[in-house]
Amino acid sequence: MKIESVELRNFRNYKALELKADSNLNVFVGANAQGKTNLLEALTFLAAGKSFRTRSETEMVQWGESFCTVAGKVIHQHGDSKLKISYNAQTKHKSYIVNGKEQSKSALVRKFAAVLFTPEDLELVKGAPFLRRRFIDEEICKVSPQYEYSLARYQQVVRQRNQLLRTYRQKIIDSDELAGWNEQLAKLSAAIIKKRLAAIHRLGLLARLVHRKLTGREESFELSYRTPLTIGEEAGEEEIFSAVMAGLAQNKENEARQGQTLVGPHRDDLALRINGREARHFASQGQQRTLVLALKMAELEFFKGERGEFPVLLFDDVFSELDERRRRLLVEAIDGRVQTFITGTEVEKMGRLRVSGTVFSVADGEVKKFEEGI
Repeated sequence: MKIESVELRNFRNYKALELKADSNLNVFVGANAQGKTNLLEALTFLAAGKSFRTRSETEMVQWGESFCTVAGKVIHQHGDSKLKISYNAQTKHKSYIVNGKEQSKSALVRKFAAVLFTPEDLELVKGAPFLRRRFIDEEICKVSPQYEYSLARYQQVVRQRNQLLRTYRQKIIDSDELAGWNEQLAKLSAAIIKKRLAAIHRLGLLARLVHRKLTGREESFELSYRTPLTIGEEAGEEEIFSAVMAGLAQNKENEARQGQTLVGPHRDDLALRINGREARHFASQGQQRTLVLALKMAELEFFKGERGEFPVLLFDDVFSELDERRRRLLVEAIDGRVQTFITGTEVEKMGRLRVSGTVFSVADGEVKKFEEGI
């Protein structure tokens, strides 16, 4: 999967931009606040239908304008697709266009995918559990529309169940109405957790191999699922369903008292360990960066295994922070296989990569080709 060209209009500091992308490596250099990250934001907006920087999409619309658009021509294994997302700041409406026809968001995002690595991703290691849940959920959603539906439905059930708990408190403990919500919650939980377990098993194996190379076999990495439910790593949906129902029964008084659902995948976490120790407690800054890089590289292989092609790889101001060994290993892994976009303040800090690619200079919302060959 590659993106051949990108067009922006009224997006952040880009009034109008047409960019032909290099099929291998694209490096964008320039001072801070010139628009480098905006380019990667536009690509993720096209890939996911949302920004990785803000929940207020109006912020993406250039000051004084009422709308913004991001369009691109994507080449994938099933042919070429022309994709376009338009956002109207006045109506808050987004339109998704695939080959000239308005379609659903899911139809558009199935045509293009990207793996993004930003400095904030280090929070995957030491940040709150919801960040790790979001990480695994987003990866599964990229390859499974059914999972995305189950997740959305589950979140809706949790909200409605919580509302019921808050409304009736102790009176609802033995209610038939709550029993119905319990069954829905357990059924959706089983589908979600089973998918998570399978994805984490696969990602863990892939990340372990990458991590071993990045550390010269000096460190070991483990990724596992953390849940209070009594289930095995290869549990089926029936086993998980029963475990959730048992957990709800055990926690019914606490739930009634607190007015919230205390059992289910929205309460689970991922455990990341280096040499058998919890990374969130013991990992240094360098170890965190290496661990996240291993996860990102594993994402590429996971996606390819599910969809038959690599997604696009985006590095926002983190590539230059890698040491020479890690840069070399990364380049060896992606060169000629994964179309990559990298941002940085100085091309010299990235080292001579000796690969086919194009360097672009970015200044005040203008992008110009700087040199070819990196």
